[in-house]
Amino acid sequence: MVDADLERKLTAIFYADVAGYSRLTGLDEAGTHRRLSRDLDYMTSTIESAGGRVVHLAGDAVLADFGSVVRALDCAIQIQDELQARNAEVEADRRLAFRIGINLGEVIVDRNEIYGDGVNVAARLESLAPPGGICISASVHDQVHDRTDVTYEDMGEQSVKNIERPVRCYRVRRADEAAIPTGGGRSRRLAGGLVAAALVLALAAGAAWWWRQGPGTDTASETRMALPLPDKPSIAVLPFANISGDPKDAYFVDGMTDDLITDLSRISGLFVIARNSVFTYKGRAVKIQQVAEELGVRYVLEGSLRKAGDQVRINAQLIDAMSGTHLWAERYDRKLDDIFQLQDEVVGKIVAALAVELTAADLARGNARKGTDDMVAYDKMLRGLELRSRFKWKDFAASRALFRDAIKRDPGFARAYTELGNFHYQSWRIWGEPKQKNLEKAVVFAEQAAALDPSGAHSQVVMALAQKFLGKHREAEAAAQKAVALNPMHAGTLAALADYLRLSGEPKEAIELLQKAMRLDPYFPAWYLAWLGHAYFMTGQYDKAIPTLRRGIERDASYVAFHLFLAASYAGKGDEAAAKKAGAEVLKLAPGFTLARYKNFIGHKDKADLERDLKALRIAGLPE
Repeated sequence: MVDADLERKLTAIFYADVAGYSRLTGLDEAGTHRRLSRDLDYMTSTIESAGGRVVHLAGDAVLADFGSVVRALDCAIQIQDELQARNAEVEADRRLAFRIGINLGEVIVDRNEIYGDGVNVAARLESLAPPGGICISASVHDQVHDRTDVTYEDMGEQSVKNIERPVRCYRVRRADEAAIPTGGGRSRRLAGGLVAAALVLALAAGAAWWWRQGPGTDTASETRMALPLPDKPSIAVLPFANISGDPKDAYFVDGMTDDLITDLSRISGLFVIARNSVFTYKGRAVKIQQVAEELGVRYVLEGSLRKAGDQVRINAQLIDAMSGTHLWAERYDRKLDDIFQLQDEVVGKIVAALAVELTAADLARGNARKGTDDMVAYDKMLRGLELRSRFKWKDFAASRALFRDAIKRDPGFARAYTELGNFHYQSWRIWGEPKQKNLEKAVVFAEQAAALDPSGAHSQVVMALAQKFLGKHREAEAAAQKAVALNPMHAGTLAALADYLRLSGEPKEAIELLQKAMRLDPYFPAWYLAWLGHAYFMTGQYDKAIPTLRRGIERDASYVAFHLFLAASYAGKGDEAAAKKAGAEVLKLAPGFTLARYKNFIGHKDKADLERDLKALRIAGLPE
């Protein structure tokens, strides 16, 4: 039955959007906006001159309709030719390149807007076009196939999101346009239940056309890599750009990035750079290939998030830095309450694009993961993390109330219990608050978190650290081993286990784990070098311990542990003069230092390890 109240028409639908807009705004927000405004003005006037109508502009996207398919295509070609000429005057990494999709279909007209499958198909065709290119549907191709100044490449049938039947697509190649390889149009499938079944079907259907960026695109080189590429797909997730217009939303955007990194690191078939390293690029104008070469990865995910009331818009794109290929790009407009489902979708699409095979353990971890459906609780937890990250006692103390409020909102929110436990552990370890009381509370909250979410690795890390310093070594070891089993590619988890092993009589194993953690986190915290240097000292590798600790001093000369373990290493090597010099530096930085205080703090499981430390530190002249 036809609804007579709805106005319908057959029209040529034109949809255009900028490729990699979030990266461009990150490089040069003001300049990118000026170029975008200029290009949109040109595009609007050209569409109107060709007899088309601009339906609306939405950020960097343009929706228009034409009464003639030929005019729509002519207009698209004219626009791309002109924009290509304009880009010749712009630096390669700052060029605005539009993708354009054209479809012929029936639409609903309501208050000068157009709706329906015809519009959806045009938008999806746009996403399949290369930057600076045009993609059309078979219905358009049937009307314009005899044009003599362009050729058409058959892309086959493509499954289009929210459209039941596949759509046959053609890429328009203009006469002077360089060949752009498609990568064979391979479709990949994400197996199992890591994300919703609907997502799996969408991935299998085929957003796997790979397009090389336009002329002038820089690419990463394996010969310029600061670190060798891993033997599995390697990825860095850059901090998403906050384009909400309110700097106060930064904590939420950072939380989204952090969650994506954590979720990806759960997958054993991926090599994921740690949060600590990728966040060094926050707010910096960097090229994708520079990031890849500095971190030693092949793939980079970048994106942006706009938060407005209860709505959120996320743009994301996955780039192969070695070839300059965009493997996948998507824009999402969702309710804020859908943020967790959205995170799962992004992770699922990355897994599919990189053809990562999920193990049974990966699927089990994904299915077991539990969070919260309460956005207020989630928001309070993120605010608490942001306060804690400032490393000021006042802010750190205030974070506890936010973690507690999150638990009150959702008593089943495991992550909030974990962070409250971590608060109590750090209260003693970093801020010197009473030891026994805080460590016992850390264990209680970590255990509650683990009971609520058995898949959470971080709660096991907190438990392992707190139990170790409570002298419960068997429980600490069990928790540390479980943490790594739950999240095998998380640098912080590996480092925490290494710290435990270092002080539990297994320094060789600690060295291996620390080296792995440092590869996952190339800009690792300086104290990793202190732990590694101490582990080298414990194994008698003084020639490795000394340069490692000196490297640490170059990064942070105020950190007492570097000088302390350096003094012990020189003593172990037999260089008493150098040992006493390093020992004097310890007393200069910590005038109240004594070996009695060291015994209470270090946390060795075996007395023999403690005695080896004390013997060396006595040679260095440190007081009892």
